[in-house]
Amino acid sequence: MIRCDRKVPLKGVIVVRQLWVGMIGALMLCTSMALTACLPDPPPRNLPTLPAILDITPAPTLDIDATATAYASAPRPTPTVAALYIVQAGDTLSAIAERFSVTVDELVAANNLTDPNFIQPGQTLLIPSLIGTPRPVLTPTP
Repeated sequence: MIRCDRKVPLKGVIVVRQLWVGMIGALMLCTSMALTACLPDPPPRNLPTLPAILDITPAPTLDIDATATAYASAPRPTPTVAALYIVQAGDTLSAIAERFSVTVDELVAANNLTDPNFIQPGQTLLIPSLIGTPRPVLTPTP
């Protein structure tokens, strides 16, 4: 086995290290300059583009007279005591309709009845023929 007891001076190691750092720095500088030189040239003129075409379709308009809001805000006469009938024992909706010259369907609609065969004594019914002015009928305009 060969043994070397010779010591390398510390000053030489520092010089070698500085040399390597300098070489790496120079290499990085050259690389960045080379990459910068590889960038493409800008085009000599602007390329033509087509104009933007927007096809705007207007929203449909609403006829406010044909909406539920117009119907809900229309003035309706309030029933008077004379337009109300209190169901008596033995009354039927068809007998009440005949008595006041209205149809059963009109009584059902005016009183929001779900079952025309079920009325109770003491129940208050609105009689459409006894109201002073008829309820307005709004139809949608095409």
